[in-house]
Amino acid sequence: MILYKDNHTVVIQSSLFQTNSTVIETEDFILAADPCWLPEEVEYIRRYTDEKKGDKPFYLLFTHSDYDHIIGYKAFPNAKVIGGANMIGNTEKEAILEQIREFDDSYYLKRNYEIAYPEIDYKVEKNKQTLKLGKYTLTFYIANGHTNDGIFTLIEPLGIWIAGDYLSDIEFPYIYSSSTDYEKTLEIAEKIVKQHRIQLLIPGHGSATGDSKEIEKRIRESKDYITKTRQLMTENKELETYSVLDHYPFPRIMKKFHEGNINLLKKEMGI
Repeated sequence: MILYKDNHTVVIQSSLFQTNSTVIETEDFILAADPCWLPEEVEYIRRYTDEKKGDKPFYLLFTHSDYDHIIGYKAFPNAKVIGGANMIGNTEKEAILEQIREFDDSYYLKRNYEIAYPEIDYKVEKNKQTLKLGKYTLTFYIANGHTNDGIFTLIEPLGIWIAGDYLSDIEFPYIYSSSTDYEKTLEIAEKIVKQHRIQLLIPGHGSATGDSKEIEKRIRESKDYITKTRQLMTENKELETYSVLDHYPFPRIMKKFHEGNINLLKKEMGI
């Protein structure tokens, strides 16, 4: 389950979709980001944070509202919750909770905590908004496009970037909200690389990395995917867009996500 660990950070990867949960441990606070998926995985994260936090402030960070990322919310009842302001007004809350219930029913899963949508204590409303926790600073950026309520979080001076469902090495962009917003988020990512000293990028799925060239490559490939897919559709070459699947490890399920992108782009382009 441990994908990465150092003095401050542990990245715990689920068996499902290579989904990453992150725990940050400092002398001033404990933070858990997107604790998920399976009941025993969430319980592992709960026990781990209980062992580490002592009397330090404990925070839960949600990068966005996809059901797999909020599924562990109520396993941490005493945490202060950080999330994007748009999570609060999400009109799909009940549908998201139903996705969790359907998932658990599909696999006969039982949890020892309530299923609920996160209530946000500290809402992120703008780029470069900061939260000071002792000698550490959390700097936030709006990251829409995958969903319309995403955020990036930088933890400084540790140089940790919790990116949510962006900049994965195993996924092309999954665009649920807006392709133009997704491109704006990638522009923000480019600025982050220039303005912050990144020691560790943690995507929502796949491998974490501290290699600046690898981070730049992920940004570039995400931009190219959207640009090339849109261009091929403009040229009435939709079938050719599926060649992107040749470069990714799980083409059968990823075909579904690419088809979702195609349908969204068609609506945006009026075709």
